[in-house]
Formats: sequence, C-alpha cells, structure tokens
Amino acid sequence: MIMKKIKIWIFLLVAALSITLTACDELFSMEYKIVGSWQVSHTYLNGEEIDSTNYAGFNVGTYYYIYADHVMEVRAFRNNEWRTSTFATYIVNQKEKTVEMEYTLMGNNYHFLADIDKLSRKEFFIEFDDKHGDHWRLELFSRSNN
Repeated sequence: MIMKKIKIWIFLLVAALSITLTACDELFSMEYKIVGSWQVSHTYLNGEEIDSTNYAGFNVGTYYYIYADHVMEVRAFRNNEWRTSTFATYIVNQKEKTVEMEYTLMGNNYHFLADIDKLSRKEFFIEFDDKHGDHWRLELFSRSNN
C-alpha cells in the first residue's frame, strides 16, 4: 500500500516537472533565444542553394554574434581575412515572428526584415526579400555552448 502511494507521488512529481519545463521553454522569448553565436550553414537564393554570393553577410560560413539589447556583430571571410561589421543592430518582433537586421560590412549596408521560420537553441532560420525582389533563406546553426 505504501509502495503504491510512493509510486503515484513519484509519477505525479515527474509529470508536474515535465509540464513545468515545457512551459518554461515556451516562456523564453525570441529575444532571449536569438542571443548567441550563429553561423550561416545554408544559403538559398530564389529557392536554390548557393555557396557564395557578392553579399558577404549571406555567405556560408559567415558568423552572426547576437548580443542582448539589440547589439550584434557580423563577421565574414573574404580575400583571406576576416572582416567585421562596423555597425550592427537587430530588433525582434515576437508577435509577428520577425527580426529586422541592419549592419554595414565591407562597405555594403544590409537592412532587411526577415520572417523567423525556426528558432531554437541550435537552429535559426530566416527568410526575406531584398530590395531587388530576390528571395533569401538563411539557415544558421548555433556555435554557442548552451
């Protein structure tokens, strides 16, 4: 009888803990989840995967270091050296599930509003149209230790 009660209490405790952890994960805002080190692993232009483009910020291998308070840094490898953005900021709109990014890298100004397709601790996928009407999809994977 006592063993049965103990088993029931253990079951209820585990169930409550599992529900609480699931709820806590969903409570973390996109603003919190986006913070970290991200590397572009796949780039798609108008539905076709590409390895490189004239836009260094979208190339496979480019790093996005996203910090709290709308501060970020973008680093890209070009001509055998790493180049770092001189100005970079982002704004997350949790309700619309979008992120607006603006940065200057290698003399080019990037400014786009992207739909967040996926955002977890390990994956960050965005899609947007540029000012020329081209459709981009960037798939970034976490390089943070979280």
